[in-house]
Amino acid sequence: MPDISHSAELVEINAPVSWPRGLAQMWRNLTTHHHLINNFVRRDVRLRYRDSALGYFWSLFEPLLLAGVYYVLFVIIAGKPEPRYPLWIILGVMTWGLFSKSLNDAMTCLTRNEGMIKQVYFPRELFAFTSVGSSLIITGLSTLVAVPMMAMYGIGPSLGLLMVPVGLALAGLFGLGVGLGLACANVVNRDVEFFSRFLTRAGMFMSPVMWTVAMAPKTRAPWLKYLLLNPVAVPITMVRSGIEGKGLGISAGFVTYSVCACILSFLFGAMIFKRFEARVVKKL
Repeated sequence: MPDISHSAELVEINAPVSWPRGLAQMWRNLTTHHHLINNFVRRDVRLRYRDSALGYFWSLFEPLLLAGVYYVLFVIIAGKPEPRYPLWIILGVMTWGLFSKSLNDAMTCLTRNEGMIKQVYFPRELFAFTSVGSSLIITGLSTLVAVPMMAMYGIGPSLGLLMVPVGLALAGLFGLGVGLGLACANVVNRDVEFFSRFLTRAGMFMSPVMWTVAMAPKTRAPWLKYLLLNPVAVPITMVRSGIEGKGLGISAGFVTYSVCACILSFLFGAMIFKRFEARVVKKL
């Protein structure tokens, strides 16, 4: 019988890490297991359209159908003077939906994968990155619906289209950061999830989703400044302006604020997640 008294000391897997080391640990996990992320993203995209006759084309047909509904409601019935209004709404809804889904999926990445977490160990942040990655791909495919609408409205392609992936990436990054920061708290108290879903629904009306920055009257300029404190306002405007090929119409200060808020939310969210994740999973 082997003598275990001189055997190597047992090492705790996924031990809690200090705040500064959390980012480095997450980066190592992502680079080491990048093949798992690729496989999980492909799986999520396939599962979404599995057993569907149209398959991936639903990422185009669904926005087109919504655009038709918005056109009837806001242009024909409500008589909106801006004929491009349905395009602005559909782009706003898709960008906000990406942020909202990224936040909620990242926040519930531990509770939704409780069974797999109990069976085998691999870095749990992969669940969050997988969900956000698949959402980015599906939303990116959905934005292709803007191509026929651009032709219909006489909008030509321009270098401004480069702002579209930047805006989508910022929206997904902000949702991922906030979701990672709340994921551990959601394990301890599921009220966090329900309250967050309410905030994302209510926040849509405080964001330029059903309206654009250009639509805000000059008499309400002070209120617009407060609304632009919402970090998602700039990514939504980026997507719209990129499609239209025009300037953002937002000062450089607010753009810098939004970009910094998205990046910092991810950095702090990642550190919070790595600091407490190893402890809270024991409560699952």
